[in-house]
Amino acid sequence: MKRSLTLDSGHVVSYEDIGDPNGRLPVLFFHGTPSSRLQLKLLPAALRDGLRWIVFDRPGYGESDRQPGLTMTEVAAMGEVLVSRLGLDAFQVLGFSGGGPYALACAYAMPERVRCVHLAGSPGPAELPEIWSAFRLQDHVLFTLVRRAPWLLRALLRLRMAGVQRRPERFVAQFAAKMGASDWSLLSAPDVLAKLCEDLRGALRQGTAGMADDFAVLNRPWPFRLEDIRVPVHIWQGAQDRVNRPQVGLALAAHLPAAQFHLLESGTHTILLTHAVEIRAGLDQDVGPDRFAETR
Repeated sequence: MKRSLTLDSGHVVSYEDIGDPNGRLPVLFFHGTPSSRLQLKLLPAALRDGLRWIVFDRPGYGESDRQPGLTMTEVAAMGEVLVSRLGLDAFQVLGFSGGGPYALACAYAMPERVRCVHLAGSPGPAELPEIWSAFRLQDHVLFTLVRRAPWLLRALLRLRMAGVQRRPERFVAQFAAKMGASDWSLLSAPDVLAKLCEDLRGALRQGTAGMADDFAVLNRPWPFRLEDIRVPVHIWQGAQDRVNRPQVGLALAAHLPAAQFHLLESGTHTILLTHAVEIRAGLDQDVGPDRFAETR
C-alpha cells in the first residue's frame, strides 16, 4: 500500500513498507532507472518472503515530487529521513542497476545504521578509468549529453519514451531484445511482463523529467569516494550482463574496502529475478556487531 512522507522542504515522497515487520534485518530497496517503488513487486518470493522491505519513489518518479538539481547524497538522504520516521536503527540496503549508486551513498552517509549493502548490476563512477573503458557507445553518448547538452537529453528522452504509458510492452520488448534470448523469454512471461508494464507506467506518470534528473545525478561526479565506504558491500554481477558489464563490478570491488564480488556465470542484467536464491542467502547472512565494527 502506498504511503507518503512530507519532507521539511514541503516535498512529498511516496513509499511502501511491506513484508514481515518481525523478520530479519529490514531492507531499504533502491529501484532501477527508469523505475519506481512498484519494481519491488517484480522480486520473486524467494527473495522477498520473510523480510521487511522499504522502497520509495526517487524524485520525479512515481508519485514523489520532482526536485531537480539534487546530488546523489541528497537523494539518499530521503532514505535516511524515511527510516528515521519508521524508527529503524539498523537495516540493509539493496540497490538494483541505477539504484546501486544511491545504495552506496546511503552507506556513506549512515555507516552506523547501514549494516550491509547489496548491489545488483550496478553502474560505477565514470571517473574511474576501468569503468569509463567498459562504457558502451550509448553510455558515452548519455554521459556527454548530461554534461554538455542536458536540454537535448531531456528532448531525446521525451521522444524515446513517448507512448510508454499506452504501450509499455513495446519498450520492454526493445530492452529485452538487446539483452539476449533468455532475458526475452523471462521478461515476456505474462506475469512478469504485467508487473514490468505497471512499473514503467508508474515511473513515468509525471513524464520523463524525473528520468532525466536521475541520469544527470548518476553521470555527474559522485560526491564521495568509494574508498571511504567502510560498510560491507556484496556486489552481485551477471557474467553475461550487457547493460553494466562485469568490468564495472570488478572495478567497484577493487575500490570498495569491504567488498565481496559474486560473479554469477549464467547471470544477465536480470539477476534479481534469475538468481534470487543466491542473493537472498547473502541478505540472510548474519552481520554481527563485532564484524560490523571491524569494517568501519
